[in-house]
Amino acid sequence: MQDGWIQFLNDQGATKEANGTIVFGGTADEIAQLQDKPQIISLDYLGIARISGEDAETFLQGQLTNDIAQLKAQKVQLSGYCNPKGRMLAQFIIMPDADDYLLLLPRSIYDKTINRLRMFILRSKVEITDLRDDFICIGLAGETIKSAVQNRLPDLPEQDFALEATPEYLVCRMPGSIPRYLIVTRLEAGIDLWKHLATDISQAGSTAWHWLDIHAGLPVILPETVEEFVPQSVNLDLVDGVSFKKGCYTGQEIVARMHYLGKPKRRMFHLQQADNAPPIPGTDIFDADNDSQSVGQVVNVAPAPGGGFDLLAELKLSHYEKDSLHVGAADGPLLTLASLPYSPVPDES
Repeated sequence: MQDGWIQFLNDQGATKEANGTIVFGGTADEIAQLQDKPQIISLDYLGIARISGEDAETFLQGQLTNDIAQLKAQKVQLSGYCNPKGRMLAQFIIMPDADDYLLLLPRSIYDKTINRLRMFILRSKVEITDLRDDFICIGLAGETIKSAVQNRLPDLPEQDFALEATPEYLVCRMPGSIPRYLIVTRLEAGIDLWKHLATDISQAGSTAWHWLDIHAGLPVILPETVEEFVPQSVNLDLVDGVSFKKGCYTGQEIVARMHYLGKPKRRMFHLQQADNAPPIPGTDIFDADNDSQSVGQVVNVAPAPGGGFDLLAELKLSHYEKDSLHVGAADGPLLTLASLPYSPVPDES
């Protein structure tokens, strides 16, 4: 799958790390360069599925946490996909494409997720098409990225989740403290775009994009965390990924009950680890003052520009302010609380 894209990246100087991540030098260096250099980023970790047919909207409306009926031609959505217990199987980026919908999700959970969706088509007039061999995703990021690419992409969207469609590209602005854009395009057009832009801007692998997701407070569900979290515990409702006004969908009763009848006891926070090896998603977090049980889990992790690691982690609200949080064990690496662009803590006023 996507052999042509990976071979092209190799020809451009990319190498593959032991964990399969594509890099153009080193992940820490690529992330550090985001502060002052525009970058073109390979999002080879993402796969794309097309949902088409006259029942496509109705079908997705009954499966996902967000309101597909509100998805307009110039907007992109985040949405969760839950099991009947309200625990997340996946989190999608959803793009409208004419009368169809494109679902973007990690390739590591693609087959299992899409196969499960297919099980519920039944008699609906819906078709799910695997686009992984024909379409790719590319990221653009940096304070000066807009001016750096204006000769090739003059109409980049201004607002978060806004979408611009051209004959060759779908371009979405994604949230973040550093301007960034996600592009979906056919393989041939993507290769042509990369060749043109990489003559003037730096090349980077997907870890730089993951770091931007962490700082934007956007969770990504990975194989280690499938069915571990309800949407609210990873703040999906705080980043417009859940609608509480739409009709029923799988897991809706649990998600809605938490919203209307109670308060989340867990939320997702940005934490930093100063040293040691990076924890894998799903690793337990402990409070050294009470090491008998886990108080949270790692959601996502990426190297930090100055060393150490940035994490998104789901934590009990009773523990997030503690200065005794450790990852992996009560005597594991110490974690410190960092900021998010929104508040995960409920307003008690």
